[in-house]
Amino acid sequence: MTAPPLPPDESGSAAGADARPTEGETVAKRAGVVAVFTLLSRVLGYVRDATLANLFGASAAYDAFVVAHTIPNFLRRLVAEGSLVITFVPLLAEERRRGGRPAMRSFFSSVLGILIPVLLLLTAAGVLFPEPLVTAFAPGFEPERAEIAVRLTRIMMGYIFFISLMALAGGALNTEGVFAAPAAAPVLLNVAVIGFALGLREYFDAPIDAVGYGVLLGGVLQLALQLPALARRGLLVVPRIELRHPALLELLRRMVPAIFGVAVYQINIMVIRQIGSYLPSGQLSCYYNATRLQEFALGVFAVSVSVAALPTLSLHAASGDFARMRATFRRALLITNFVTIPSTFGLLVLSAPIVGVLFRHGAYGTDAAVMTAELLILLALAMVPVGAARVIVPAFYALGDTKTPVYAAMASLAATFIIGHTVKEAYEIHGLVAATSIAAVIQAGLLFGLFRRAIRRRSPGEVLPSVGGPSLPSHAIRTAIATLPGAAAAFFLAERLDWYAVGKLQGASLLLGLLVVVGLSFAFLARLLGLEEIDLVLGAVRRRFTRLVKKV
Repeated sequence: MTAPPLPPDESGSAAGADARPTEGETVAKRAGVVAVFTLLSRVLGYVRDATLANLFGASAAYDAFVVAHTIPNFLRRLVAEGSLVITFVPLLAEERRRGGRPAMRSFFSSVLGILIPVLLLLTAAGVLFPEPLVTAFAPGFEPERAEIAVRLTRIMMGYIFFISLMALAGGALNTEGVFAAPAAAPVLLNVAVIGFALGLREYFDAPIDAVGYGVLLGGVLQLALQLPALARRGLLVVPRIELRHPALLELLRRMVPAIFGVAVYQINIMVIRQIGSYLPSGQLSCYYNATRLQEFALGVFAVSVSVAALPTLSLHAASGDFARMRATFRRALLITNFVTIPSTFGLLVLSAPIVGVLFRHGAYGTDAAVMTAELLILLALAMVPVGAARVIVPAFYALGDTKTPVYAAMASLAATFIIGHTVKEAYEIHGLVAATSIAAVIQAGLLFGLFRRAIRRRSPGEVLPSVGGPSLPSHAIRTAIATLPGAAAAFFLAERLDWYAVGKLQGASLLLGLLVVVGLSFAFLARLLGLEEIDLVLGAVRRRFTRLVKKV
């Protein structure tokens, strides 16, 4: 059986007939918008984490903050961002196709009428009864760390209300093709946390409390940023309780397995925190900082591509155009691999320079920096599978299939739990992080196989264009070949310096030079090897920066 021809948008057969962007260009352009703001957010996120590491080091207070900050994020991903939004966006796209803006407003209003009371109840429960939550997430905390975590949980619990509403608003704006405001929102969170940590900590009996209040204000600011964009699109609606709204009932039906699937993923995080709470003080802080660096690399492009692709995937699925959906999915997956493979090599060879320059200062000592760099290497091994999973899961939800991803998530949870508990005594935090990377590989492999089966059931006799066949391995191999020379040169140069003792300015300059070597080498070889994603990614980012400069 031969693969079907690509639709006009993807193959380019119609591209010359008009000036409309191709499907791949649309996804890449939207991903570029998200990537620019995500990059700014991640840079500020580093400044935030480096500031906290400098002020508090790998300490009991920082460990307590990591756990307390996890609790509202766990709940908002369980209730809103993880389960509600990914089922809400495809249904909102269907409502727009059926009834235009009035249907969208009605559906959005009915969802808010249910979500707001639920969030208020969760917030109140967390403020009044934080102790069981802290015990559930960190049963190994001794009284000192537990007391700090309880206090911080009370402070930050209101964050779930504002950030969940922001996530829903962002999903509505993405459906309308608006990506800037939702992508820029985390910038405000980082600014608020940095401002409170540096400027207001001296006004609190416990300086770490200032960070908690910064998180709370950041949630308020992120939601506020969405309101003007919603108003311009006619989506600033009054919440209305309409329990019999057909789309709302369908949303609730789809959310049940989605919540379970997200719960499995969040329980995975919870298991990591639980096991980590029994480890020596400071190891949880090192793990947190290593994951933040991994998320920096993933978030700039992998998350950007998944966010940008979901509305397009949803529209094609709603209209039954599975050929175009497969083409969009293919482009999103290849773009993600194109950036996660170089990121993997970059983190593997430059873990010590990155951690040494970014974190080794103030209260964050050499031992903590070395451990963070070692954990970053283990996390780097999961970059490609984690990036792929973040593209595949939204594709399932675009199909209205919220059950299938649960199976892969459960396998991931089982792997983390079994491996983590088996090796924690011998390898401590290193074994726990290795367990998460192995679990990520298992999850991505299952997701990919299950998605191929799901799309084939909906389009009998056809296969995914170029996905799972020779072209995907060929693309991955060429991307790796384009990365290797620059990564090898950077590793050779990096090994000649003690990155945990070098001065800040000198270290930052040298690290920037190494990153430039890797980046330029990769860009040159990518073009030489015919990897067209280099033009899509650079073109999307370049267009966005040009527009920003013109506005200034």
